[in-house]
Amino acid sequence: MSPTGVLRPLRGLAVAAVVAACATPSVPNSDALNQATVLIQHAKGHGTGAIIGPNQVLTAYHVVAGAPVAVEFFEGPKVGGSVRWYDEALDVALVEVEVPQRYKATKLACQELRAGQHLVAVGHPMRNRWVPRDGRLPRTEEVGGSGLVPLGFEIGLGTSGAPVFDDTGQVAGIALAILAERRSASAGYDEYKDTGIGLMLPATAFCASLHGQ
Repeated sequence: MSPTGVLRPLRGLAVAAVVAACATPSVPNSDALNQATVLIQHAKGHGTGAIIGPNQVLTAYHVVAGAPVAVEFFEGPKVGGSVRWYDEALDVALVEVEVPQRYKATKLACQELRAGQHLVAVGHPMRNRWVPRDGRLPRTEEVGGSGLVPLGFEIGLGTSGAPVFDDTGQVAGIALAILAERRSASAGYDEYKDTGIGLMLPATAFCASLHGQ
């Protein structure tokens, strides 16, 4: 039977694992992308976020829901943060945090995605930190009415909320889940097999909401 696609969140767990390698990264302005990306930690694991404004970090809501968080900057300090705004339906949130002056905010790419465009996700899969993964967007159609589109390359647990940059260094979306497969619609949850392929929410889905924050 043909596989059935399902979604799995990318919240990091406090366990060790081997992260599958994917395409060799070809990252534009890698240092700038790293500096725009943060590590978000809480008692049960971690996720990823992006600096998008003065003292504002964008991430996945399921990373920060109901838990005090600490935000760590690239080669920089770790400070406390609090949820300023969220949209549970979209699974996005803004964390208010004191951003050191040397870390500049990145802009949102609020134009429509294009099939075939090059994208780079920077995240923290498992115990690894500031790991880039890149590839070409295979299509712009959403998966199963989820609002998410497939990145076409692998990302790992702990990459929830990771910025997905375009070639100008702007945030074209955020990584929220990975695609899993099962052999039939009746297969149990424990029979799902993760593909590792990332799913992102395009920035066009939340640009209007964030501009009012």
